[in-house]
Amino acid sequence: MKNSLKLKLILGTSLVVALSVLVISISVILIQYKNETAMTNETATVKVSQAASDLNLFFQKPISIVNTVSHYLKTHEIDQDQIEEFFEKVLANEGNFSELYFASSLPYKDGGFFYANDRWTPPADYDQTTRAWYKAGQAAVTYAISDPYLDSVTNSMVSALSTKITDVSGSFVGVVGLDISLKNLDTIVSPIKISRSGRSYLLDKNGNYVTNSDTSKLMNVNFFSENKLGNLQSRITEGSVFYTDNTGNGTYFAAKVISKESGWIFVTVGPRAELFENIRKNLIVIVTLAIIALVVSCLVAGFIATSIVTPIISVDKAVNNIASGDADLTRRVDVRSNDEIGSMVTGFNKFTQKLQDIIRDVKGSKDILTGAGEELVQSSEDTASAITEIIANIESMYKQINNQSSSVSQTAGAVNQIASNIESLEHMIDHQSSGVSAASAAVEEMIGNIRSVNTSVEKMANSFEALEQTTKSGITKQLDVNKRIEQIENQSQMLQEANQAISNIAEQTNLLAMNAAIEAAHAGEAGKGFAVVADEIRKLSETSSTQSKTIGEQLNNIKESISTVVAASSQSSAAFTSVSVKIQETDELVHQIKAAMSEQTIGSKQISDALHSMNNSTVEVHAASTEMSEGNKVILEEIKNLQNATTVMKGSMEEMKIGAQKINETGMVLNEVSGRMKTSIKAIGNQIDQFKV
Repeated sequence: MKNSLKLKLILGTSLVVALSVLVISISVILIQYKNETAMTNETATVKVSQAASDLNLFFQKPISIVNTVSHYLKTHEIDQDQIEEFFEKVLANEGNFSELYFASSLPYKDGGFFYANDRWTPPADYDQTTRAWYKAGQAAVTYAISDPYLDSVTNSMVSALSTKITDVSGSFVGVVGLDISLKNLDTIVSPIKISRSGRSYLLDKNGNYVTNSDTSKLMNVNFFSENKLGNLQSRITEGSVFYTDNTGNGTYFAAKVISKESGWIFVTVGPRAELFENIRKNLIVIVTLAIIALVVSCLVAGFIATSIVTPIISVDKAVNNIASGDADLTRRVDVRSNDEIGSMVTGFNKFTQKLQDIIRDVKGSKDILTGAGEELVQSSEDTASAITEIIANIESMYKQINNQSSSVSQTAGAVNQIASNIESLEHMIDHQSSGVSAASAAVEEMIGNIRSVNTSVEKMANSFEALEQTTKSGITKQLDVNKRIEQIENQSQMLQEANQAISNIAEQTNLLAMNAAIEAAHAGEAGKGFAVVADEIRKLSETSSTQSKTIGEQLNNIKESISTVVAASSQSSAAFTSVSVKIQETDELVHQIKAAMSEQTIGSKQISDALHSMNNSTVEVHAASTEMSEGNKVILEEIKNLQNATTVMKGSMEEMKIGAQKINETGMVLNEVSGRMKTSIKAIGNQIDQFKV
């Protein structure tokens, strides 16, 4: 295990804590970011609206003045002194307005007039109708605000608020204008900002600075070009507040058109980072707390992992000990807890105890199998020796039967010759002596052959008795081998049952791991660490199941080998039984031949006596020839019977020879099977001997 499970538990717990802290931190940051964004949007809207309201309020005064002057001019006759005096009164104590004036519809250079509160007299070539403020006022429905310009009288930036004057009939009379000093507008605009370092400006409709602390930029520098915000200018619409918190260069931007008549724009900009200073501070606090929580969780996880992994390491060492060559089944793992780990250790100790009992029984069975295998090998060797001896005896008997067949053929020829002599005996009485002598010699030869055949038959009978005894001994040993093989097969069945018990234990362990994983899942986040333990238990169960399958496959191989031995032993038993039956049948034929040979011996003696009598008396010879003719018929019949018996014996020996060859082949197979069985038993013994019980 090499402490990998402990490391996994520590890393898993730390990862869970880190992920939890990360999720909580991100959630808090996102919520705060959302709140800050909403608050900033609201602040921007309020600030911009406030600025627009303040500026509109500022312009309400000049609008009121222009409206008052318009009403006055429409209700009074045009008189320069009265008008200029009225203008002076109107602008008294109004420091934000530099000049109030009224210009006629006719250019001043062409005889028109120009009245002002400061009683300024224009140059002779002055043409007010070409001025922007005049054109704007003449074209306006109500009033118009001109673009800022530098006033030549006051030498300051001003903007003219103008409107047209008509008479009672509605005819255009001239334009009233009021110069508004822009110097004081900066005191209204600049304090209105969203962030600490924010800046606010008033721009004309083209984006040029109307207010700026740097007066050199007034109406000379375009705000959007200077701040690289040209893409935002076209998005500012009348009557709405436009706000974005990221302009692409790290600044925020808010703007609003303050009035339709002027088209002037209030803008405020500043560093975007200042909007989220609180978030950065909170992020530092959260990261610090997360690091502290992670360190504490690692320490706690290390303690918990140590308490969980220690018994598992003990079980792992015990399992590896069992799996290695030094398989000491007497060792047990100490149970130090009463939880699932303790239950697993207890189950492992029970499993080891059960395996120890099984291996002890298997070792005992191995000794029995070893003895049975040696007896089987010895029996196979004895059987092979007996079969070899049987084959040798059969071959010897086969040769003797061939010799007997030759002798019987010679005897048949001699008997036929005797019959011929007997037929001619009556016609050639003169040649009686020579014929009797020839007959005597033939009879003597026949007697010798009969004796030889009788001796061979006696030897054959003795060989068959020994063969029958050997066959019975082989059948007895074969039955003993069959019993041993049945014991081996029963022991193999016991091994399979033991292996099935091991497999059942592995399945129960796997079920325990599944239940533990389910309980860990029910426990949620708190059970994730234990889920790893359950997974390791499941892997241990799968390893046990795999080993059980491997043992099961080896046992099946052993069972197949035993089945082969059983089949071969059955064939050997059948072959031994067949040999025994054939030997009994051959023994009966041999006894029949022996009885026939005895009868032939008696007949031959009678023939010999008759021939001796023929030598004493011709009459007796004639009489004896008659008797010999009758006896010759009997001999011929017996010779035929002997030939038939010899043919039957020869066929039986052929069958015995074929059966003996089959028995020899079966013995060789049995010897090979017994060798394989001995090798298999030795291999099983080597595996079992690795366990210490």
